[in-house]
Amino acid sequence: MLKEEMRLKTFLALTLLFSLPQSFADAGRAFGSAGTWVYSLPQEFQQRILWYADHEEGNLYDWEYDDPDMSGGGIFNTGSPEEAFAEAVSSVAFSGTYSVQATIKNAFRSMNGNKAVRLMRWTDKPWDMGGKNFPKAAYYSTWMMIPENYNPTKEAPWDPGDGGWWNVFQFKSKDKKGESQPLWVLNIGRDEASGQMKPYLYTKYNKPHSYDLAADPLPVGQWFHIEAYFKQSGRRKRNGAIAFWLNGTKIFQARRVVTRLHGAAIIWGIGNYTDHIDGGAAPGSATVYFDDAIVSTAPVHRYVAR
Repeated sequence: MLKEEMRLKTFLALTLLFSLPQSFADAGRAFGSAGTWVYSLPQEFQQRILWYADHEEGNLYDWEYDDPDMSGGGIFNTGSPEEAFAEAVSSVAFSGTYSVQATIKNAFRSMNGNKAVRLMRWTDKPWDMGGKNFPKAAYYSTWMMIPENYNPTKEAPWDPGDGGWWNVFQFKSKDKKGESQPLWVLNIGRDEASGQMKPYLYTKYNKPHSYDLAADPLPVGQWFHIEAYFKQSGRRKRNGAIAFWLNGTKIFQARRVVTRLHGAAIIWGIGNYTDHIDGGAAPGSATVYFDDAIVSTAPVHRYVAR
């Protein structure tokens, strides 16, 4: 009887392993599905990958496992299911077959509150698979594509005073109450001179709060690559560091900054989050595509063609 129980446990364990998304099941072996950008990266870099999402399972398992409490990440939407949703799609992809489409609707002139799709991670694997929090220093990256020239700028008289914002890439940290707070946010704004989209940084817990970036305008309908280096500070200590690259070119770097509030976990996310967006076919609606997201202990931007 004992032998039969052992055989059954072994069978169930193997079944679970091989039914998991490859990014959870590969345990450090070859990364990515054949034909994807992650799969094409050099072996010496692949060995430095902590977590990745190529979405080739055709779902969002890379971000959120079956048991949300054990995922070590998740998909967090603000708004009704019709106003904020994410899905794996095959109509657009940077590599392979699938990408993530993050869509918000009804985000117009701050009248309807925040609308958001947030894809978040803080561990390399689900907790029940031996997952660990990301290390104190690592690189976080993704490919992005924005299909329309969106504009989050708010105008008088309906501007509540923030001028407009559009959060697409962020690092969060839990405060003393255990609530997750945006710590460093890569926003997209409108460059008034060119009428194009440009990224900028916002941080509530450092001064200055807002940073213009030495970056070219973002392309419309073309994939571009964002990578950040994030080094965690002590609790509200100014001994952290952060840097950003756009298509392999460094556009920002800061040392001696706060990159942790109270909680120990580094919470990273990408998404589509604002209370006002215009410029697309439907006012208040915006879609962003993401693919081949990576967290690693070495930079991947050196492999991005410029």
